[in-house]
Amino acid sequence: MTRSRIAQRSARIFRHLLIALPLTGALAFGAYHAIRNLHWHDSLISMLAGNHADKALWNQSAWRSHARWLPGYRLASVRAIPEIESNLSGLSLADDRNLLLGVINRPAAIVALSLDGGYSHSYPLHGISDAEGIAYLGQGRVAVSSEKQGDILLLRLPDQPGPIDLQGAPSLRLIPPEDDNSGLEGLGYDSVRDQLYAVKEQSPRALFRIDNLCPSASADCSTEHAVVHDLSRWLDSAQFARDLSSVEFDTEKGHLLVLSEQSQTLLEFDSQGIPVSTQRIGARSGDPLMPQAEGLALGADGTIYLASEPNLLYRFVPEIASRTVRPD
Repeated sequence: MTRSRIAQRSARIFRHLLIALPLTGALAFGAYHAIRNLHWHDSLISMLAGNHADKALWNQSAWRSHARWLPGYRLASVRAIPEIESNLSGLSLADDRNLLLGVINRPAAIVALSLDGGYSHSYPLHGISDAEGIAYLGQGRVAVSSEKQGDILLLRLPDQPGPIDLQGAPSLRLIPPEDDNSGLEGLGYDSVRDQLYAVKEQSPRALFRIDNLCPSASADCSTEHAVVHDLSRWLDSAQFARDLSSVEFDTEKGHLLVLSEQSQTLLEFDSQGIPVSTQRIGARSGDPLMPQAEGLALGADGTIYLASEPNLLYRFVPEIASRTVRPD
């Protein structure tokens, strides 16, 4: 083969590489986007494993009139919070302050938001590693969870926004420390019965209820007389939810709401753990992406708030209300 032919072949190969490399990069980026934001891999895993809600257990019409009924919810708005750079995780409603409280895991902080997602102020947290969940306990009292340590810590918000030192704060070790990101996640509080719910993400998934943290309506909460109940058996009917990222108690219905980030799914159980309703997040055509659903809160008007990393707040409302609500 002559040198000119070798040169021509080399030039053709080089041109093909110039075309192929950007295409390969685009395909790789598309695959990353599909996995990170669209959760296509989770859908594929669920399909191959046959992990779907059992229609004989979930979304039975008999529940519709006296349940939260998640299939009846629609996305009303989504808002980015520019004051939060990243790592927005847990979420809770401070009803007596008309605020949402979110938790940022790194650097650890509690952030106060308006009900439409506007940033108000923050409380940097010292003495906690990998804060993930938050529950408002009333009268300025708050519980936060540490994923890797497996602890729930109790605190009271100061009168003015500022740092909070958690060294020596009342704490309860709910599960052994975890080296990976599969430990203690979301918290939700039943203020009527003084019961705090907590979920463990996976390996294995777990659901707990802690009683008697705040026996007084105004005094500081304590773990001294806390009683822990393992309710993980409730999850047997929800094998299609591959992980658990948050939990919230619905005091109006007496039901428990649970969020699965990997499966992009909301679940509703009654007070005895009987499955009631379920809905996949973003199942509606045109709904925007939810990269990493981590936080769950329920408003007094029935609005469901979801927090997603890096800094997104989603509002879901019942279908009747959604006909008059427009995205912010």
